[in-house]
Amino acid sequence: MPTWFGPEEARLFGVVHVPRDGVARAGVVICPPLGRQHLDTYRGLKLLAQQLCAKGFAVLRFDYRGTGDSAGDQCLDSAVDDYVESIRTAADYLRASGVASVSLVGLRAGALLAATAAPSIEGLDGLVMWDSVTDGRRYLREQKVLYQMTVGGQESAELPPEPDVVPLLGLTLSSAAAVALGALKLPDVVGAASILVLTRPELTGDRRLADLLAADNCTLQEIAGQPEFVEPPSIVVKIPMATLAAIEKWLDANLTSETVAFQPAFVEHAVVDELPDGRKVTESITELGPNRLFAIRTRLAGSAEGGPTVLFHNTACEHRVGSGRIWPDTARELAGLGVSVVRYDRRGVGDTGAATEEFPFMHSPVAKADVTDAIDALAVPADRLIMTGICSGAWNSAYGGLERGAKLVVLLNILLYTLRSEGGSERIAQVTDAVSGDEDTEERRAWEMVKQGLRKWLPYQGWLLLGRFGFTQAPEVLLKALAKHRVPAELVLSPPDFQWYEGHRGPIGAKRLARHGWALKLTVAPSGDHAVLHRGLQNFIREYLLDAARRAFADQL
Repeated sequence: MPTWFGPEEARLFGVVHVPRDGVARAGVVICPPLGRQHLDTYRGLKLLAQQLCAKGFAVLRFDYRGTGDSAGDQCLDSAVDDYVESIRTAADYLRASGVASVSLVGLRAGALLAATAAPSIEGLDGLVMWDSVTDGRRYLREQKVLYQMTVGGQESAELPPEPDVVPLLGLTLSSAAAVALGALKLPDVVGAASILVLTRPELTGDRRLADLLAADNCTLQEIAGQPEFVEPPSIVVKIPMATLAAIEKWLDANLTSETVAFQPAFVEHAVVDELPDGRKVTESITELGPNRLFAIRTRLAGSAEGGPTVLFHNTACEHRVGSGRIWPDTARELAGLGVSVVRYDRRGVGDTGAATEEFPFMHSPVAKADVTDAIDALAVPADRLIMTGICSGAWNSAYGGLERGAKLVVLLNILLYTLRSEGGSERIAQVTDAVSGDEDTEERRAWEMVKQGLRKWLPYQGWLLLGRFGFTQAPEVLLKALAKHRVPAELVLSPPDFQWYEGHRGPIGAKRLARHGWALKLTVAPSGDHAVLHRGLQNFIREYLLDAARRAFADQL
């Protein structure tokens, strides 16, 4: 059950897992990691919450203030204090709902934050420190290096670095907040009745754990599979099921078995921002379509139904927040223009349906049905609807436009241009092998060489024909279909995505379309990466979407 909770002026978003029959033996607060690790582990933490709930625990998953769907700016100087206060607020929410016994489960930076918050939470029964960050300074240094190795050094005159901020993968901190995060250290004494430390074998000798492990109430257990979970090499995140089972077993053995009535308060609406003129931006929890797709709608308080609307389609297996929290931040700015904005999770992703160990494919009949179901549930005329998304979210925007129409689709970093999409993005992202177990055979490598040769030497008409059958990516296939359906499309591409577009003969197709009166609006960002982890590209896209809404809805805002 999703809800807003906490102070009216700083609402937090959370999901409560309520045990059967409304009784619970204890409450468990799950403290997530920060940044990109929050996105990658979202499904795994949800699966853990489901398993704990089946054991009779009331479980709260939540977003810290200024992160995820919670209210607040992510670049506040008080961010780290806000994270710690958010944990205390979450524990208070569970206790106010009826449980006396409360425990914390923290993953990576979430474990360090949980240990920091623990002494100020009276009567804390348990603390699980899962692959914990033990030194904020070292963690911050590692995250900075990871950002630089992944997308750093891409600033340009058009996308200069922001002053007084520290960009990390999936998170941007103010300089002051970065200093505060670097100052965090694992406490020598943690105020919890029982403590479980789950660590990688190579980190069992971490001196920062020594004092904690010396206590009689602390248990150490080695775990495997963490890199594939918190630092996956592709979009396929492998959930360490054995670790989930270990957490469940420990909490089951160490927490009370006596049950009490559990009656949480559910709040469906929250004020998430206030404009300089006093108008309030609100968000509402809702569901879309027959399969109850989880969604959040952002709008100005008091605005009418059925007005100009923007629909965000999520990317790959990321839930509705997106890299760097791009969708909530953009939605709240668009709402200031008078636009209603909806972000949702397709089945198998985020908070739609039950989490499983299985990888949710990006393109399948189920995924396509979710796209059209979401559009139908909005009940907005096509001339009042803009759709957008990154990569597979861009393709879903185009697919939705072809099936239901739209005022405009903004295709961000799109890779897939075929109309035969099943498995397409999985193959392009080189994740199909990781999902199916297929090996990188000599035949597969030979086919890749053949495709490279075709791209270079095959006449365009032959390339286009292969694109229509889904064997190549010919941008003209998708763009011409949109033009024929009178759905205006705009491409916004990072430099590497523009190279992909050029390499797959997009400019030739664009010229052919222009001769038929179908001009393509193409914008190449000055810098940035495909996954939009680069902070400058996030800002560029946000400003582009604000401008697109002003242009498309000029007569409606």
